[in-house]
Amino acid sequence: MNKECKLLIDTSFFFNPITGIGAYTLTVLNILKLNNIKYQTLELKLPKGTRNKYIFHTIWLNTIIWLHTFCNKPNIIIFPAFIMPFFTRKKTKYITVIHDLAHLRENEMTKYSRCIFDLSTNITIKKANTIVTVSETIKNELIQTFNIDQHRIKVVYNSIGEHFLNSKNNPEILEKYNISQQKYILSVATLNRRKNIPELIKAFESITDKYPDIKLVLVGGMGNEKRELLTKHPNVIFTGYIHDEDLPSLYKNALLYVFPSLYEGFGIPLIEAQYSNCPVLCSDIPVFQEVAGNGAEFCTPDSNGIAAKLEYLINNEQRRLELISLGQENVKRFSIENIAQQLKEVIL
Repeated sequence: MNKECKLLIDTSFFFNPITGIGAYTLTVLNILKLNNIKYQTLELKLPKGTRNKYIFHTIWLNTIIWLHTFCNKPNIIIFPAFIMPFFTRKKTKYITVIHDLAHLRENEMTKYSRCIFDLSTNITIKKANTIVTVSETIKNELIQTFNIDQHRIKVVYNSIGEHFLNSKNNPEILEKYNISQQKYILSVATLNRRKNIPELIKAFESITDKYPDIKLVLVGGMGNEKRELLTKHPNVIFTGYIHDEDLPSLYKNALLYVFPSLYEGFGIPLIEAQYSNCPVLCSDIPVFQEVAGNGAEFCTPDSNGIAAKLEYLINNEQRRLELISLGQENVKRFSIENIAQQLKEVIL
């Protein structure tokens, strides 16, 4: 890779707290730093609470960034958030990341949001020199849905964040949330409908009488669900967003981690749990089969299927230990070194 290459990265969607696109952007930036590759970040900063931010971002891309590109003549621009300008420069390589096609499945999405996602996806498919996605599963979806030449699509997996790589186990963090070591089931996900958290709650409530000392800890924002309509059970704990440095200890001290999602582009919490030596239970969907490998127990994503596997793992220490061992091996596939190699092949 030419280290003198003029490389720009749009970090407009690098949010705090860092989730999804932000985590992926951070992985890309860390890889470039590790390889001493110079880059410049481009960011549209809007006041907190700005509505219709995607419209402002689209205008910014096709005005300010358009002018910047033609004046400074970068070799490569990376757009980690699926949105890129319609107007492009022929001698600049445009790399855009499509993380998933959830907008084609979300029935609850507003007409405005669906229009933005559809428009942005279509522009990327038409204009990007290279389309990056985060799993082979989504690559295949893109090919099947849009009939894209497979050679235009590259896979660059997600990796573990630095706050996991340098973390130490701190059981005192559990006191914040009134939970005890190995006495809780953990799930980390924004409470959107496709995350399927209501079915997890139903499953947990159906078995809680048998295991009254075990709690269900749900980490993440509320999304499009309403907490008060989900449950009032005292053993279900909603933490909301938590500090990055607290999260590794929650994984390390959990009895098991559960991810019952109906659809994902990757599923970063799977590898966070495996890296933290936490047994994984997840829904039996193609992308989870790809990412978790044989280091997870799989279930049908309904309350009965989840409940059955919860009981199985709660009562089977040997299987939990086996999943920890298999997870340790599987997560090596997502080391920063492996992801760096994937990214180099895209940029070259």
